[in-house]
Amino acid sequence: MLKSYEAIYDHGNIQWLSEPPKVEHFKMLVVIEQPESENNLEHLKQRMPPPELKGSIKWLDDPLTSVISETEWNASLARTARQFAGDPEAFK
Repeated sequence: MLKSYEAIYDHGNIQWLSEPPKVEHFKMLVVIEQPESENNLEHLKQRMPPPELKGSIKWLDDPLTSVISETEWNASLARTARQFAGDPEAFK
């Protein structure tokens, strides 16, 4: 499973812009965002959310079970199946 983390690589050092991965050994896939100027890293730091937002977003373990009931979920799946089958009434 792939997870994304933002970091700045500066002369051999990694500065994590968010919570670093909680593993000791891992394989990395590195994608480089080329800065406009090699000496200007400020534009990368601007992507950080303001400190006052820290902790304001709560992730649920399984958001679907908290948002809709199992009956609503099954009805949604049935409607999608009807849409794929070409039932024009399923789009209303």
